[in-house]
Amino acid sequence: MKIIKRFACLMLVALVTGCQSTLIDQPFSADISWQTQTLENGLTVHIKELPNQAVSTRFMVRTGSRDEAEDQKGYAHFLEHMAFNGSEAFPKNEIVSLFGDEGVAFGQHLNAFTSYTHTVYQVDLPSNEKLSDTLAWYREIATSLTLEPEEINKEQGVVLGEFRFSFQGHSDANSTDFEIDRLIAEQLYNVDEDVLGTEDSIRNISEDRLRDFYKTHYTPSRSEIFIAGDVDAASTIKEISALFATWTATDQHAPVNKVSPLSRGENSIVRVNDVSFPSTTLLFDLGANPMETAADFENFAAASILSNAISTRLNDRARDLNAPVQSTHAQLIQWFERMVLSIQVSYETPKQQEAMLFLGEELATLRDHGLSTLEVEAQTSDFLKLESTFADNYTARNYAEDHVFFRMIGRQTLSPETYKSLSTVFVNRADKAWFNKELKSLLTTKDVQSLVALEHHIYPTEQVKQQQLALVADMQKAFKRTGNILVLPDVISDFPMPDKTGEIVAIQDLDDNTTQWQLSNGVTVYLRHMPNSGDDVHVYAGSKGGLAALPPSLGPAGLLMPGAYSESGLGGFSFNDYNRLMVKENAYIEPMVWENLHGFYGSSTKASLPLVLASMFQGFQHATLDEEMFERHKAQFIKNRRQYLDSVDGKALMAVSNEIYDENSVRYILTPEDYEQVSANDVRMAYNNLMRTNRGLVYVIAGDIPVDEFKPLARTYLAGMTFNDLPTESLYAVKLEPKKDELTIAFGPGGNNVELFTMFARDAEKKTTKDYFLADIAGRILTSRLTEQVRETGSLDYSPYSFVMWPGGADTQQLLIVMSSSIIKRKEARAALDKIADSIGHGATPEEFSSTSKQLSHALQDGLSQPQEQARMIFNYVVTDADPLAVVNPDSVIDALTQEDINQYLKAFTSKSATRIDVTNLPSAP
Repeated sequence: MKIIKRFACLMLVALVTGCQSTLIDQPFSADISWQTQTLENGLTVHIKELPNQAVSTRFMVRTGSRDEAEDQKGYAHFLEHMAFNGSEAFPKNEIVSLFGDEGVAFGQHLNAFTSYTHTVYQVDLPSNEKLSDTLAWYREIATSLTLEPEEINKEQGVVLGEFRFSFQGHSDANSTDFEIDRLIAEQLYNVDEDVLGTEDSIRNISEDRLRDFYKTHYTPSRSEIFIAGDVDAASTIKEISALFATWTATDQHAPVNKVSPLSRGENSIVRVNDVSFPSTTLLFDLGANPMETAADFENFAAASILSNAISTRLNDRARDLNAPVQSTHAQLIQWFERMVLSIQVSYETPKQQEAMLFLGEELATLRDHGLSTLEVEAQTSDFLKLESTFADNYTARNYAEDHVFFRMIGRQTLSPETYKSLSTVFVNRADKAWFNKELKSLLTTKDVQSLVALEHHIYPTEQVKQQQLALVADMQKAFKRTGNILVLPDVISDFPMPDKTGEIVAIQDLDDNTTQWQLSNGVTVYLRHMPNSGDDVHVYAGSKGGLAALPPSLGPAGLLMPGAYSESGLGGFSFNDYNRLMVKENAYIEPMVWENLHGFYGSSTKASLPLVLASMFQGFQHATLDEEMFERHKAQFIKNRRQYLDSVDGKALMAVSNEIYDENSVRYILTPEDYEQVSANDVRMAYNNLMRTNRGLVYVIAGDIPVDEFKPLARTYLAGMTFNDLPTESLYAVKLEPKKDELTIAFGPGGNNVELFTMFARDAEKKTTKDYFLADIAGRILTSRLTEQVRETGSLDYSPYSFVMWPGGADTQQLLIVMSSSIIKRKEARAALDKIADSIGHGATPEEFSSTSKQLSHALQDGLSQPQEQARMIFNYVVTDADPLAVVNPDSVIDALTQEDINQYLKAFTSKSATRIDVTNLPSAP
């Protein structure tokens, strides 16, 4: 009897085990910290209490361009614009000034966007003090937009400016990624236009049809409010209930559009902009993912890990084979209601067939022989680190954005902690065999289609289409053949340790969690201990110098140097082996050679920090240049450079820069021929001049690393380095030598777009801590004036802006004011720009100074808890001898600034010794 019972138990276990179809056996649910309630009228409210945090809010309406009738193209997006242009309680543009006075910057904290399926309004508050005003505005958006004819006419000019920005004056428009998104949207949502609509539909907008769209689609049952931060959920829901109680608009039976799968086996042929290389992309429809079951999570995790593994493998093989490709990568697209895997290769047109065959053959090898143990371990480790980083560093804004995003794509919102927990279980149970089975299944699916992107000057005539279809067929044949067996590394030896150590001379406490260290070799270290930063550590290491420290003859070599040494590998490892090791160990490092500084940036987990520091040690001390890899990198660099400089953006930049800067300036634009002349020895000289020379080397480390834990690392990896010492250098010369004070060129995009800018330049002393803040505030003040006068009042441009360009150590600072207009309003636009430029000499009003100071304070708050942002800013500050504690406590500097400080700063740009240059970039000839 006992034997029978035991046998029955074993059979039961076997049956249960055999039926289990997922690796994850732990239950999970939606993020219960979000308190959700649907009001009687159908409005859904989501609130997450986060004591002592800022308050992030969103108002989402489940309507977008797919809901538009044929005579309403672009109306969903246009209505989003009109929400800022007046309602019953907030006339005209009052909402911008209302929130701006409390530190909410238009465009950064106060914004909105429209997609194919949703419209989302955003207000990120520094505290909960303006929450009631925010909710009142959302109520006005829901029911009380005035949509006055005068305001509609004005906003037409702004939206037409967005057309120019998106389709004529912006390099992202008609890029391959843009075309991919448009293709997916067309197939999923049956839309045949961009979200913006058409220029004709906006020029001829109908007030009545706009109101019809508003009344039909802005209804309670289609709307949701999201609030995350320092709020009380019960009282906030009560306030919302009272405020929205009278919103009882009945649904107009607007159709709820269904999502279709992507087309199988379809081939699409498009043209891309002049900045992009031609390319071929494979799109795999991975289906919807509601994230409700273990299978859902495993599908998401596998897609994330395998997309990165495919991308890494393709890049490794392109290097190994010296394949004729410009770039190749895979990425998981999650913006839509179905997950889509994109695998892409770009190339020069004469090399198209070779590049496409490379893609087909390499994907066949992945399908038939899978990933190595090392590849799987590297990507799973990287995935686990990513999920852990999210869990450890979330802010109110992150929570609000994520919850909105997941609601938009139909995915249940999980807490970061749940993601971390599920990721850990998954990674511990999914082995190489499991991943390779999933990879084979993915690469044998029929739910795949191709998109071929042609060069901008090649039109998809019928003959061209047939040629492209033949190339796609050849690629598919290569993919169907059995893939090659590769010898892949499964083990990587340890990275070399430094050959000698040094000592710590002194450690000084700057505050409770920030210390300054002096090492025996003259290196200075700043350790920012951030106990709440989780497992994330960020390192910046370098010194002032950069391209400005090189003689002009070595300038081209300085720009080639980072990529050339990266491609050569590090520590005796090839690039591919080193990259595999870094991914496996959750570590990352990249060289920096900028105009004013040079060095390395790295990130890691706490456990892999020694590998990052050892890599930097090798990078500063023992990097070697492989001449074959250098020649490959130079050729690739020149191709990319020529592609850009032949584009309208590149031509315009070269025309302006080379008109206003001396030919020996670091900002003078070099030609591809200049890079052709660079030898491997030139690059070695640039390396020795920068990396092997100490111009005040500084390390900044931010993360949960206490002082005592870092001491042995400092002695081992930092203090033993030796350099050719140089005294601290003085200001470097920007060499601004304009040939004219007014410049008209014709290198803009063909069509209706005129680009205008005015630049003020003045001599600069050494950049101080106060200067960092004043430069930011100055840019914000002038951008605010542009928004008010050029965008809202003049309706001349969509996104005018201003900023100060002043790298630390430069002898010149430049204030730029930038806008565009339609060609028929060129004179009006220049007059508006001149008015803003002429106002600089009058300084700032008390209201401008107060609001922009608050906006800057608000903008810096999120960075106080982010180790990468703390490391980056402290590094930038201390390299130029500014106060690192200003990064830790920015309000201490902001509060000390005065009205007179900003007035003097602005007025100096219009002094007699300052330079003004006006530039007009007309459309280029067809």
